[in-house]
Amino acid sequence: MNTALPSDAALMALSGLSTGLWRIQELIEVLSYKLEVQQVLMENGRTRWMGRSTREIEAVIAEMREAELMRAVDAGPVCDALGLAPDTPLSEIAAAAPAPWDQVLGEHRNALTTATNELSRLSRSNSEMLEASYRAVQETLERFNHSPEGATYTASGTRESRRSLHLFDQRT
Repeated sequence: MNTALPSDAALMALSGLSTGLWRIQELIEVLSYKLEVQQVLMENGRTRWMGRSTREIEAVIAEMREAELMRAVDAGPVCDALGLAPDTPLSEIAAAAPAPWDQVLGEHRNALTTATNELSRLSRSNSEMLEASYRAVQETLERFNHSPEGATYTASGTRESRRSLHLFDQRT
């Protein structure tokens, strides 16, 4: 931790960085909500709203990219004031920041880590459900589009056609 008294500019920079980190946390919370809504829609077969749900998720992700860019810009003056390289991770910025900013930034980092882990879990779960739904739709469509008679799956997961299976004897 830096024991020198920070300048007014450094304090303003730390405040700006903290504000940007709050914005990112808010966006992560909104994204978590949107992913959970999408999950409920999938679980209940409410595909009518999936397009809208996906667009809303994409809009939040775009906002997050912009907020992350602004956070990087906000971190520059903080790193300069603390004598750190511009690409210093938040954990090191927090360690070098004066009190109470060291604790504030550390709490931001912990909250962001927890939130991003939850987002990853939700995203994986939704992706798995979407993939399973897609496979089920494809298999159903194949049945209606007259896939080869007796098509089965091999142990490796590939399709195998057995044309010798018939519902009745077709020999004359």
